[in-house]
Amino acid sequence: MNILAVLYCYPPLLVPATMCYLKLLAGLRETGFEVTVLTMDPDSFDARLKGMSDDTLVRLIPEGVKNRPVKCRESNILVRAIKRSGAGYRILYRMFEPKGKEWYASSLNYLVKADLSRYDLILSCSQPHINHLIGYHLKQRTKRPWIAYFSDPWTDNPYTKYASEKIRRYNASLEGKVMECADAVLFTSEEMASFVMEKYPEDYKRKCSDLPHSFVPGWYELTGEKALEDRDGKIRVLHTGHFYGPRTPLPFLEAIAGLSREIDLAKRLEVRFFGAMDRKYHEFIEQEGLGGIVQVGKTIPYLETLAAMKNSDYLLLIDAPLKEHVESVFLPSKLIDYIGSRKPVIGITPGRGASARVLRESGNLVCDIGAPGNIRSAMRKAADRSLDLRPDNSAIAKYHYAVVTKKLKGIIEGLL
Repeated sequence: MNILAVLYCYPPLLVPATMCYLKLLAGLRETGFEVTVLTMDPDSFDARLKGMSDDTLVRLIPEGVKNRPVKCRESNILVRAIKRSGAGYRILYRMFEPKGKEWYASSLNYLVKADLSRYDLILSCSQPHINHLIGYHLKQRTKRPWIAYFSDPWTDNPYTKYASEKIRRYNASLEGKVMECADAVLFTSEEMASFVMEKYPEDYKRKCSDLPHSFVPGWYELTGEKALEDRDGKIRVLHTGHFYGPRTPLPFLEAIAGLSREIDLAKRLEVRFFGAMDRKYHEFIEQEGLGGIVQVGKTIPYLETLAAMKNSDYLLLIDAPLKEHVESVFLPSKLIDYIGSRKPVIGITPGRGASARVLRESGNLVCDIGAPGNIRSAMRKAADRSLDLRPDNSAIAKYHYAVVTKKLKGIIEGLL
């Protein structure tokens, strides 16, 4: 069985999609599938993100996976200038929409020359959603079964801002074409599947299912890092990943600031953030005198973040607040890596939604992001060593990469 996977992101690019795809590839290869991946040449990645590279990710590429990197025009000076110009972008939006469109023409040029007869199935994974338009092209050309796998909603994403209503409608038309023609449509959470497919007819919904993110147990030990000794008696809390868009550490930082005025928190608690956050949050930490409690470091290699999880007492998840909907449909891949470490997780997240459901099912804590008193209470208990969380191994097991791959294998076999 030979699969052609349209992925875009691939090592050494240090973005969440890369790690998600590597887990899928690991499971598919171990299950006996042959896999060829179409990816973006990392040397042509947008210059703004050139620092997002991690050479250690290469060691996680499963043996036997064939990579076909294609150059992208993202870093072209003219392309970047047009994308920054408001009126110019709105006029030429079909050149750049959906996101990653610069890669589309180059990929099709490569595929026109490629022998596609040996592939039995097409798998397109987003982000970005442009991957599904390449999947659509491959479906039309090969007539092979096609799976479109979404990690985020497309036009329904409440945090996506389109430059105009016309551009939003254009994306909606492309999304509808994908939903109509794909043989199976997968989402990373059941909440997202219900939310996105609500507007589509029943025959579209029948080919829809959820396939969650996964974790690989062996990856946590690959750095060879030993467990830290409890020399200072502090509780260690860890957050990994960037804060961008509507995601903000402020609810947590405000809770810590308030708690530090009540007790000597510096002797009890150490909070580590690895990843980018806006300068204003650094200033808040400084102004509130939290420097002895909260440490903010730069992004570290992925395998080091997994080792850091194992060396922490609690792991911290901070989701974006709700914008328009009563529940959050997003399931961060970071959360699945967290629970895979078997360390207790404190989730600051909307009280209803995918993250909250997974946290509760796995025996971890949900602090509603709209209830600051709950966040403060949880951190006080953590500092006092009275926050008793016991992760449920049986619930966590369903996110094991072999279990998730088994579900994907069943979907593939059903299509064939």
